[in-house]
Amino acid sequence: MNLERWNYYVQSFFLRLERALYVFIGLGILVATAFIIFYGFKAIWNLPSYPNFTEGIIYVLDKFLIAMMFLEVFYTLQVIFGEEYKIKCLEPFLLVGIIALVRRLLIVGFEIAHTPSFEPERFKYYLFEIFTIGILILTLIAGIAILRKLRVMK
Repeated sequence: MNLERWNYYVQSFFLRLERALYVFIGLGILVATAFIIFYGFKAIWNLPSYPNFTEGIIYVLDKFLIAMMFLEVFYTLQVIFGEEYKIKCLEPFLLVGIIALVRRLLIVGFEIAHTPSFEPERFKYYLFEIFTIGILILTLIAGIAILRKLRVMK
């Protein structure tokens, strides 16, 4: 057996192994998403029993936004399968990043609005975090716009 043929078999094996691992990861993401959605609906059901209604809403919002992030990662796996082992489309990754940043922005906003005591030093950190998250969101949105513009130009 010559070296080229051996390289072909090794590469073929690793590509099949990679695809199988992606399938296992996808199944794990789907199971995790189902559990998160279940616990999100359970949190909605238990919302009246929370001592602080706002904390309950934050918990529900957190669960469903995490589920959305998982679904975006699952969509990214679908793109990987559709692109024949090459990722030509970066939008799903950027969308996952935007969803994660918006999730954090909402959580920080709720934390600021419902803190029991006002500490100026902590407030400065919150403002800095909000500013940084805002810049990152705008940057990722600009990246999506550039990708779409480049796709139209081709």
